[in-house]
Amino acid sequence: MPAEVMRHPAIHELRGLIMDSDFYVTIFSILVPIWFGIFALFFIVIGLRGILIKRPFLISNRWLLSVMFIALVPTILIPVFLQGSDSPFIIRWLNPMIFTVLLVMMCFALKGYVAYAVTDTSFREALLASLQKLELPYEETLSTMRLTSVEVDLQVSIQSWMGAGQIKVKQRGHGSLLAEIATTMNEYFRTSAATTNLTACIFFVVMGVLMVIGGIGMSLLFQNIM
Repeated sequence: MPAEVMRHPAIHELRGLIMDSDFYVTIFSILVPIWFGIFALFFIVIGLRGILIKRPFLISNRWLLSVMFIALVPTILIPVFLQGSDSPFIIRWLNPMIFTVLLVMMCFALKGYVAYAVTDTSFREALLASLQKLELPYEETLSTMRLTSVEVDLQVSIQSWMGAGQIKVKQRGHGSLLAEIATTMNEYFRTSAATTNLTACIFFVVMGVLMVIGGIGMSLLFQNIM
């Protein structure tokens, strides 16, 4: 190919895009299996915990948020390694912007505590026992429990068919109170013969195993591409 053509700006930009695409393939060949592995570990640990102990339990949604943070931050930081690249701005920053918005949304959505292996009966009994032990009087509505002594609204939801529930505080600044309620509920689950529904836990283990297989498959796929 003539030297004049090779020096053409369009050819130079195309070569830059090709080099960037090779960089992305290399990075994602590392990141994607790690993503699969992180989420697989989370799902398997949560699922096996319920299956092995055969008791309901609550965990903070911060654990899932932390998993998402660990998985997404490397993708958000990819453009840092492409400084001086000839690729268009939108190509370098579109994915990081999408994942940043997703992470911010999760920060607002993933609040409170999630219960696994629960039934509607065991979840309600544990919550009422916790409020009684902590001496927190309440007024109950359809999906909210008003703690009258501290002027706090507990938002409660339960998917009994899946064996999962959620509890969070509507007002800000009461995280320590919610943590105390969740701790007391876990103590109740450990010491009582609460009914269980392991559907969500079994689903999590299956999902975790599938993600392990998916991570191995993606790793082999990237090896063939490279």
